[in-house]
Amino acid sequence: EPRPCGCNTRKLVNNRFPARKGWGLRSGNPQSLLKVKNLTSYRLNVLTTSKKIAFTLAETLITLGVIGIVAAMTIPTLISGYQERVTVTKVKKMYSLLNQVVKLAEVDNGPILTWNLVSRYNGGSQKLYNYIKPYMKKAKECVEDNSKNCFNTNLKYYLLDGSAWDLPNTTYINNEYVRLIFSDGSLLWFRADYNDGCTGTDGDYPEKDTCALFWYDVNGNSQPNTMGKDIFVYVLRPKGIFKSADTRDCYLNGGGWTCTKWVMEHDNLDYPASKPAED
Repeated sequence: EPRPCGCNTRKLVNNRFPARKGWGLRSGNPQSLLKVKNLTSYRLNVLTTSKKIAFTLAETLITLGVIGIVAAMTIPTLISGYQERVTVTKVKKMYSLLNQVVKLAEVDNGPILTWNLVSRYNGGSQKLYNYIKPYMKKAKECVEDNSKNCFNTNLKYYLLDGSAWDLPNTTYINNEYVRLIFSDGSLLWFRADYNDGCTGTDGDYPEKDTCALFWYDVNGNSQPNTMGKDIFVYVLRPKGIFKSADTRDCYLNGGGWTCTKWVMEHDNLDYPASKPAED
């Protein structure tokens, strides 16, 4: 029916508006109807029936709590796994570096046995360093200064079984050790064998033909400063650098001196708890 304003209107049919193009209905279907009771908003030529959905504060808090619990359970494992990968990678990298350094030194100076290395008590460590120094370009000699820039003699060091290791004192006695620090903060120190040349055994490595021992701390002065966890041993013998693998195997109830071999062969730090009884 016409209205005074000249506009046309539409009558309700069974409490519904008949569908019309441009009203936000299914305009392609002229029979589409919209219930008036579902009409929630009106704009010019637009009708909608959508409802807003939201979380309550309690639901949000519960969700955040669940996320926090899951994070607390998984993040430590992820961090531990990442640190293990970093350690394994650095142990392998140092092994490769030392082998390369020794081989380059032999090219320029002849085989190791011709270096006439002497006991660490007679300056053997420094003499060995003079041979390999030109090839240790990323390392600088470290002097005792009790700071984070070098060996901190105030730190405590441990063997793998948790027993104390009096490392800081021994590394500074009579200059028997050479100490190096790398750009990433990792530390390397070494000493020549007790005997002259490479003819005998070392007190810390009871195998024959030991020329020198190298210790590598993958994270410098940072904890845990423990053999087999962040400190690993390499051995210089007449044929080059070897993984420390003497008769003392790598077990959690041991000293950890031979864990370098385990890490490089097993690609992890999951050491056995103890030595099997049959061994």
